[in-house]
Amino acid sequence: MSLNIGSALTGGFRRVANRNGAVLALAYVLLGIVWQVAFYSAFVTWLQGTTVSATDVALPTVEVPIAISAIVAVVALLLLQVAAIVSLRTFVGDHARSIPSEYYTRNIGIVLVNAVVGSFVYGLLVFLGSLLLIIPGIIAYVAFLFMLVYIAVEDENFIAALRDSWTLTRGNWLPLFGLLLIIFVGLSLIPTILSVIVSFIVGALAGPAISTLVAGVITLPFSVFVLGFLAEAFVQLRGDDTTSEW
Repeated sequence: MSLNIGSALTGGFRRVANRNGAVLALAYVLLGIVWQVAFYSAFVTWLQGTTVSATDVALPTVEVPIAISAIVAVVALLLLQVAAIVSLRTFVGDHARSIPSEYYTRNIGIVLVNAVVGSFVYGLLVFLGSLLLIIPGIIAYVAFLFMLVYIAVEDENFIAALRDSWTLTRGNWLPLFGLLLIIFVGLSLIPTILSVIVSFIVGALAGPAISTLVAGVITLPFSVFVLGFLAEAFVQLRGDDTTSEW
């Protein structure tokens, strides 16, 4: 199947602009807040043991031992990955009103491990491709784009997911690159503008630390839309005829 950029955008938006999309976006924001506070707390505690003054850094923190904040940060980061897995399963399945309970539990441990390792390998392939020339890096980014979708939806290991993503995307690298360009230009411009405006207002009312927190999480709901567009492109390229709850 070939990719239609217009329908990938409209279909992806439809898959996210519903109750499930709102719930998943909220989960992203809450987990993002926990991760930021825990990470910054560990970072500031570490700074206290260096020559850098922690009082010069305006970050949202809580006073807990560095081991606790570091563990919470790692757990929150893993839960964000779980949220991505659940989101992809939901959007590919085209569920609008409720999320099947199996999406939270089905092989979640092994799927999470493959998602984390696969994401590292994916990033490494893109990096190595970029070292050769920019074009091989772009090809690697596009060709293995659906690795995480195959891991989340088909419960594949990351090696099989990389192989299947390569097969699925062949012949559609240029349309996929065009889709990604539109997505990342559009979804980076909007949250950037919002982040500047909201951070300025929040900073004036609640201080720079809270402003930093808000700026960090304001982009997270837009990440859900990226997953929706990815799910729509995946379904379109496979020629799936999914049953929607609409």
